[in-house]
Amino acid sequence: MNVIVQGLDDVANELQDMHDRSKKVVQRTIADFKSRGPSWISQEVAKEYNIKKADVNEAKKGTRGSSSVRIHGTRIDDLSIIYRGRVLTPVHFKMKPTVRPSKGPYVVTAQIKKTSGRKPLGERVFLGTPKNSKENASQLPFQRRGDERYPIDVIKTVSVPQMITNDIVSENIHKRINTELGKRLEHHLSRLSR
Repeated sequence: MNVIVQGLDDVANELQDMHDRSKKVVQRTIADFKSRGPSWISQEVAKEYNIKKADVNEAKKGTRGSSSVRIHGTRIDDLSIIYRGRVLTPVHFKMKPTVRPSKGPYVVTAQIKKTSGRKPLGERVFLGTPKNSKENASQLPFQRRGDERYPIDVIKTVSVPQMITNDIVSENIHKRINTELGKRLEHHLSRLSR
């Protein structure tokens, strides 16, 4: 006995078409995450830390080979962003003064987090231009290790990966990514279902 179901080919074609469209939706959502994710993250970091979004995004460019951002994953449920980077100097956190005054004593201050006030970087901190730096290079804060003139160390703060993994920032990033990815998924679904 042969059973013939009318329209079975149409149903099979429609199911295949739905499968192809859903695959496109996922691919486009992942592409959106790869292009927009670092921006969402830098915005959340800049809400907590007194740093410019551009300074966080510097990692995306891999400036001077000192930092990088890698985005991995081929499915929405296994996407990951890996930040690697150097420890930043107080210059990134609105350090004042930015240039050593010509006269008198001065105190070098910076504000790392937006919730904390401007704080001195320590005793015996002074501004200087690093060796082998270009003309008009910004001055960095240095501190002597002891009573002698040398050795001296550049003062460092936190790195981009440390800021991202801060408990408050990390939680806000997860919320932001979930919200934004949901919006992008809905956007692509509505466009492909027309």
